[in-house]
Amino acid sequence: MRRKRLIILLITILPICIAGGVGWYYLLQRPCNKIEIIGTEYVDPESVHKLIEAVFSAPLAVDRLQRHPWIRGVRAVCYPTGTLQIKIQERLPRLLVLTSKGDPAYYLDEFSYMMPISSDVIFDVPLVRGITGSYNPLLPIRDSKVQNLTTLLSRLPAEITSLISEIELTENGAKTVMRFTGLTQTTVVLLGHEDWEKRLLRLYAFWNQGDWPLGDQAVALIDLRFRGQIITREIPI
Repeated sequence: MRRKRLIILLITILPICIAGGVGWYYLLQRPCNKIEIIGTEYVDPESVHKLIEAVFSAPLAVDRLQRHPWIRGVRAVCYPTGTLQIKIQERLPRLLVLTSKGDPAYYLDEFSYMMPISSDVIFDVPLVRGITGSYNPLLPIRDSKVQNLTTLLSRLPAEITSLISEIELTENGAKTVMRFTGLTQTTVVLLGHEDWEKRLLRLYAFWNQGDWPLGDQAVALIDLRFRGQIITREIPI
């Protein structure tokens, strides 16, 4: 009796499952004829459309768009309605690299990937000198100092990164130019080779304590290279 019920149940449900599977397979294999792009704020839409021109396959669209230097991640789904929906996650610049002559070369994101300069938008990010090598947007820069710097800027609070106007990477470590609130001149800060995040956080806390020279003295240099110390050099204004 139980076996008979099971057979009847299978005879009833199996055709429904097969029909449903065939229907979904047809819908999934149905070619997309419309493209919808979501998530582009800084990426040039025309450059995106050029990469996927006449492409209505989700895997192929993802493969092509991942080569775009301003795109960090892509998700593409071809819906049964015939729409290929593409969601884009953009890269955000953290640094503007300057050439040896001081000309803008390219941006760097937090993973040290190179991004071409856009003529449509300007990003208020620190300038950086001392980075060498040819432009290659497909691979990140492998230099540990560069990687530490881009990662650092993505972690630091905005109230600190907003003070940094320029950074120079040298054999002696990192040197940055900062403009502190309340001071009319810029200040050179020597960071050394390591613990950049801790040193900048300590410097910011030191500044907020109000222990800066006043009157006719200006802070020309701050040396953070010695552990636990903040050494300043003042000059007459």
